[in-house]
Amino acid sequence: MEQTNAANVKTNKLWSKDYILLITANFFLFFAGCLLLPVLPFTLKQSGANDFQIGVVIAVFYITSLLMRSLTSKAVAKVGKKGLLLLGMFTFTLAMVGYYLFAGLTVIIILRLVQGLGFGASTTLYGSTVANIVPNERMGEGMGFFGLGISIAFVLGPCLGAAAVSLTNFKWVFLAAALLALVSILLTQFIRVDRPEQPVENQAQSSGGLSEIIEPKVLYESGFVLLLGLLMGAFDTYIVLYARQMDIGNIYLYFIVTTGAEVCVRLFSGKLYDKRGMNILVIPGIVIGFIGCIVAAQAADLLMICVFAVFYGASIGMIFPVLEANAMKKVAPERRIAANATFHNFLDVGSGLGPLLFGAASQLAGYSKTFFLSGAVFVVMLAILLSHEIRFRKKKNTIRQD
Repeated sequence: MEQTNAANVKTNKLWSKDYILLITANFFLFFAGCLLLPVLPFTLKQSGANDFQIGVVIAVFYITSLLMRSLTSKAVAKVGKKGLLLLGMFTFTLAMVGYYLFAGLTVIIILRLVQGLGFGASTTLYGSTVANIVPNERMGEGMGFFGLGISIAFVLGPCLGAAAVSLTNFKWVFLAAALLALVSILLTQFIRVDRPEQPVENQAQSSGGLSEIIEPKVLYESGFVLLLGLLMGAFDTYIVLYARQMDIGNIYLYFIVTTGAEVCVRLFSGKLYDKRGMNILVIPGIVIGFIGCIVAAQAADLLMICVFAVFYGASIGMIFPVLEANAMKKVAPERRIAANATFHNFLDVGSGLGPLLFGAASQLAGYSKTFFLSGAVFVVMLAILLSHEIRFRKKKNTIRQD
């Protein structure tokens, strides 16, 4: 009896060495990428690019990231998880150095295409690896804390980047991002990625054709995260330009407040999901996000921008981690590369289309009206959720009657 209890405790263990290293390495990867969020659009703006062209630069990154995620399972079967992960990180880092050396729009687009390949492979493998080592009954908590590293990166990166663009020379940010990515590479060396209990060969043989690219079991969560990605990509790209248009200073506070709100919510959202399920968090998150879009449209000073940041950050903290945890729980461990690729591919599609659509709309209607119209995305999300719940309950009642 005591041996059984000891085995259960071991099985339920969350904070292992690999788990901590994965959180830290993934944090530095996103920290490096997030430094560019305000810097790259501002650099392009200085070079004469318009809002639509900026959207194109952001979008191409997600296009190649999506492509790489789709090929990850096949690539892993040939070179292994560890080899592909390190190769992806190295490619991601080299592109950062390229931004420092080159400034032309065409070259930057090429660099973004290449960097997207590295980012797609790295994030897919980090995510699938952490999902495999987290106990299934603690998936919400485990993925929630894993996402905390990303949330902190999303405040430190844009905050430092936004502060840097106020300086005369801020190209050093690209080299700083490259150094952060190097730290992630070093940490990855100590992570046991190719776990013996889940051999790569079994993963490759368990699926074929379209199932290597798309995991059907997680399409519901992936559709949601695509819609959420539309807003995440657009807001993170254009909030600095929106503030500058209104002559609002200290915009770095927006990123601090956004992430502070998201982190606070993530501290309890994972455990609440494990106990009560997904909808207890997603529905309030949708409502709060919708209110945030209305606040952003009415913003005229830094205080209103920060109020929007609270609503937006809390919404992301409620919705994103439980969607990811729910997706990972639906599939067997050997299918988590495909599931993680599907989930993040849909996120990349949304994050790539968001800046593109927002940029085009803002040229026609202006930033304020476009922020207001963005609230329609939350309305669509709520409609999908309610429709899904109605169908699920009808199906459940039919089974009971039979």
